Amino acid sequence: MMHQLDQHAEQMRRRVYQHMLEKRGWKFQSFIRYLRLFKYAALAPTRGALLESYYTLMRYLDDVVDGDAPLPDVHQDASAYITEKLRFSRFPDHPQDDVDYLMRYCFELASKIGTDFSAETTDILTSLLFDAKRRGRLMIFSEEALIHHFHLLDIRGTIRATLKIFKEDPEKYPLLEPLGTASRYQFDLEDFESDIAAGYVNISQEECARLGIRREDLHNPRALGIQKWFRLRAEAGLALLEEHHRRMPEGKFSLLSRVTFYLVYELPARKVFRKILSESTKTP
Repeated sequence: MMHQLDQHAEQMRRRVYQHMLEKRGWKFQSFIRYLRLFKYAALAPTRGALLESYYTLMRYLDDVVDGDAPLPDVHQDASAYITEKLRFSRFPDHPQDDVDYLMRYCFELASKIGTDFSAETTDILTSLLFDAKRRGRLMIFSEEALIHHFHLLDIRGTIRATLKIFKEDPEKYPLLEPLGTASRYQFDLEDFESDIAAGYVNISQEECARLGIRREDLHNPRALGIQKWFRLRAEAGLALLEEHHRRMPEGKFSLLSRVTFYLVYELPARKVFRKILSESTKTP
């Protein structure tokens, strides 16, 4: 069975990586490079395979939800598809497609290193289900609802899973909350136009009221309220990265973990924030 899972995992990784590079190579090339580098730097092939496979799994499911990857024909919509994957993650006994096999493979690898990814998988899939249900609807949610959604996806789910792979205590994840939130702000800014085109609004009701953002402004990135939101998001992102540095010593993270946090999460986010603030000063 494990050999069969290995084959499905390798096929899935190749297919998803190719898709990622074709769609948004500029964004994912360095990330994929760091994933593969981890295998050699950590001298831990099982943990490296788990990191690469789990990222591939979640990247593919996220692309299905966003419409960047085709929805399997047997499913009515992305919401039904993610609901099925949530069900399988809780009872992974009878895999039906490549995604099921890859998920099962990740769980097997996690078991090999003495850990379990079921809670983190539930968090991430629950967050993806939220996106699947709001896709195409341009719904504007409260700040509380968005924070809860992104906390599950970027902090409690993704960060806890990463800490487990890096042999860190997953209960340290609150120390990395500023970094996780800054990464979310980076994605919100980078993907703003494509998110709006897909019907996702990551600006809260409170921010719309405070900045005078109207529904029609959402399709105009140059609208005054949207420009203000971009600047405030970038400024808040840089402040979060500074808070991240203040909290890091408390965690006593390994050198490999600290380097990964910097290269994979902090550095790309900082570049985006600085670029936005630099461009905003040039705007008349």
